[in-house]
Amino acid sequence: LARDGVARLPSQYDPAGLPISRALLEDARHHDLLGGMVEIAAPIHVVQGMRDPDVPYAHALALMERLSGGPATLTLIRDGDHRLSRPQDIAVILRAAEGMG
Repeated sequence: LARDGVARLPSQYDPAGLPISRALLEDARHHDLLGGMVEIAAPIHVVQGMRDPDVPYAHALALMERLSGGPATLTLIRDGDHRLSRPQDIAVILRAAEGMG
């Protein structure tokens, strides 16, 4: 990362590895949601897989604790992975989106 400005992290989704740039990491510092309360007036519905190897569902729980303003719902899919791309996962996401209208 220091030499090339980009590092490739192992990923089950890309054999070449997931590119992480210095610019991405620097920009991410401006979008840290877990440092304090997050005031959002709109309804929020988070859908998270509990078998996500990349984003532990504990992050979704921590986010829910910091949301204030509008209604917030968390749906955990016990056997869901990071992509939530199976038909049953997509059905959960669609139901969540429909329920927000």
